[in-house]
Amino acid sequence: MSMKLLTSYCVAGLFLLTGLLSGCDQKDDIDEIFCSGTWYVVDYYTNFNWSNLSKDAGVPVNGGKTDVLSVIQQFSLQFKDDGTFEGKIQNGTYTGQWQAHPDDRSVSFRNVQASPLTGHNKEFIQFLQKSTLYQGNSKLLHLTNSEKAKYLQLNHGQK
Repeated sequence: MSMKLLTSYCVAGLFLLTGLLSGCDQKDDIDEIFCSGTWYVVDYYTNFNWSNLSKDAGVPVNGGKTDVLSVIQQFSLQFKDDGTFEGKIQNGTYTGQWQAHPDDRSVSFRNVQASPLTGHNKEFIQFLQKSTLYQGNSKLLHLTNSEKAKYLQLNHGQK
């Protein structure tokens, strides 16, 4: 075997080995997703496929109910990198602690303090507290619980 051919094989092998070792990490970047600015509620959804929301996103719960949407789409949520969060609800605010794990895409919201806690505010805060799973990226965030009967969609663009 010629030295030139052997060198070519070695170089090709190094490129292949580098590609295999670096691989494609499928873990989410928690800071990029959660700590990427202020999130706003879009709506709650039912009748969806959590495993494939891009093909079966479900049915918006409040679709067409402009009186409800005008309230809940003002709700904001901002995650901080110190594990706390804060946000605005109708005529009030809320705070708490959050944690997310990219391995299983689990999420938790603890020590949530909110005022006032009635109507749509109460529904939203209770939904956050029961949320255990997330999906998303820096543009869309979806939260649901282990039953996956309903999910909450948030985005960075206030409507």
